[in-house]
Amino acid sequence: MPKTPVKNKFAENYAELQKIVEWFEKDGIDLEEGIDKFEQGAKLVKGLKEYLEKMENKIKELKK
Repeated sequence: MPKTPVKNKFAENYAELQKIVEWFEKDGIDLEEGIDKFEQGAKLVKGLKEYLEKMENKIKELKK
């Protein structure tokens, strides 16, 4: 099975995070579902941050 390009995965994860944020912005959210979505969002943020840090380091290396 071909590996999903990281760039596309980043875009997909970012879009998923946006959906979670929009869900929290609506009225009448369910607490238990909110906790699950918060946990999912935190994992997405962590992965996105790690990817961005990796790209930042790569750019720094290329500038040398």
